[in-house]
Amino acid sequence: MLRGKGGRLGKLMGMAVLPVGLLVACDNDDNGSEPELPPTGVSVEATAIVDTVAVSWTQAATALSYRVDLTGGAAPITKTAMMGETSARFNGIEGIEDGVQYTATVYAINDAGETVSSNSPSVSTNYFPWDEYYTTSLHFTGMGKQTFYNEVPNGGFEQFTGVPYSGLVCQGCHTPGLGYGTVQGERGCASCHEDDNPQLGAQVNANLTDGVCGPCHGRQKAEALVHQFSDVHRDAGMDCMSCHTMEDVHGDGNAYVSMLDDGAIDTKCSDCHQSVASNAYHNMHGESISCSACHIQSVVTCNNCHFESEIEVHKKIAYGQFKNWKFLLNRNGQVEIGNYQSVTHNGKAVVAFGPYYAHTIARNAVSCGDCHGNAAVADWFENDDHVIDLVVWDETKGDPNGKNLVNQTGIIPIPPNYFEGGLRYDMVTLDQPGGSIWSYIGTSTDMLAAGDFIFQMLYATPLTEDQMEKLKN
Repeated sequence: MLRGKGGRLGKLMGMAVLPVGLLVACDNDDNGSEPELPPTGVSVEATAIVDTVAVSWTQAATALSYRVDLTGGAAPITKTAMMGETSARFNGIEGIEDGVQYTATVYAINDAGETVSSNSPSVSTNYFPWDEYYTTSLHFTGMGKQTFYNEVPNGGFEQFTGVPYSGLVCQGCHTPGLGYGTVQGERGCASCHEDDNPQLGAQVNANLTDGVCGPCHGRQKAEALVHQFSDVHRDAGMDCMSCHTMEDVHGDGNAYVSMLDDGAIDTKCSDCHQSVASNAYHNMHGESISCSACHIQSVVTCNNCHFESEIEVHKKIAYGQFKNWKFLLNRNGQVEIGNYQSVTHNGKAVVAFGPYYAHTIARNAVSCGDCHGNAAVADWFENDDHVIDLVVWDETKGDPNGKNLVNQTGIIPIPPNYFEGGLRYDMVTLDQPGGSIWSYIGTSTDMLAAGDFIFQMLYATPLTEDQMEKLKN
């Protein structure tokens, strides 16, 4: 019994005595905090890349971690991601299997619990998608030649010949179903492999000189065997597939109209080589010049094909191949190497330029004077006529078969007025379809004036006047 007003009971007189539970509740209200809730559900995306499943999700503000579950295989596969992470990848190490449809679910987790994602997308793995990509690849469609030849949409040589691409013998190399190289029949797996149904892991001889690539990639093979240019990669024992990817060869599922399309070729010098900051040439040019512009020794150019022979006797006959030169043009903000192909037909001609990569790579292929103030640049500025004599008919050679053309050598910039006569080019023709005697038919300047000549350039632009000025000295 509590006695006296001075005791503890006396001190509480006049105050309401509350149950203990209510006192605790008031305590919590005074702190102003709310009970913790589980995080909200996230949104999930999933993609399958060959033997990998990649899962990504949105962030949940109160999540402390995430659990990513893949189901559909022999056993569920789980990964944990920490707060702030929004992606996870699963591959064969984690147990991903080929040809399985996986469903991805992500749980957002905190101390109050976990919340399942608002969606659970499904994807299927495919360890070898390239057999399905192949029918969209350039090796199958052969669209590259057509892109330059067709009158529509690029103003190709067809506007002079009037012959559709389907009527040309060259489609045997560049159209499905007609075979190419030494292989007859449909352009399928057997064109490079030993059978029509190579199994996963099947390989081919990708050596340029004696493998399956050389018969079709004739210019590249000529660089090595006919003209005997060195190449640091080839000399090191590398073959075509040392640099090129499966997507380069079999396609990536996208349809391209030329290997010059962005994305059509994966291989880049920077895949293996990083710019050397201490190199004076790299410091001077920065990103304005591509690797190829300096490191390619020469391009090999198939010159003056005789189209009447192509059409009438189904033979590809060219005047010959020129070497010891290369062309500078602009592409994607850089100066790159270019090349051309020239064709004549019934007194009309085309010279078609585009970016080009030659397999004639050398560590020290050029010096400053090879570009600046060289013969071709001097030719353009001489007497302010702004013309470079690219290929000239020289009657004094007196060749019995009419092989009297002389080509400019060295590094040749494609000038800004190339289309209006800035490149002067002499053309020749054969005495008859399938013949062997060449004769002069005219220069591009005169033929342009008569409407009988086309300078075509795709995927590139000529150098600017400012760039030509920089090359002057």
